[in-house]
Amino acid sequence: MQEIMKIFDIHTIPNRGIVIGGTNPTLDTLSHEEIQNLVGKFVEIHTLKTAIQTKVIDMGITIALTGRKNIFLLLPLNFNLDNLDKGSVVYCKLA
Repeated sequence: MQEIMKIFDIHTIPNRGIVIGGTNPTLDTLSHEEIQNLVGKFVEIHTLKTAIQTKVIDMGITIALTGRKNIFLLLPLNFNLDNLDKGSVVYCKLA
C-alpha cells in the first residue's frame, strides 16, 4: 500500500458524507489525475487503534498558497467516526 495522506481535517456534511482532508508532500509533483488514479475507489485508514477500509465517494484537490496539494476525500455517511482522529494515515487500497 502507498500512503495517500495524513489527515488534518475531518467534517461531516449532512446528507452527503464525511470529508477528510490531508497532505502528502511526496504527491505534490503528481497531477490531479495521477492522484485520483492512485486513490481509486477504496482506501484504508490506519488509526492508533485499527485499520478501516472504506469506499471513496468523491475526491477534490486544492493547491495551498504554499504550493502544496491538499487532498479531500468524501466518505459514506455511514462511516464510523469513533476511531478516526487527526493524524490518522490514509493508504490507497491496491488490488
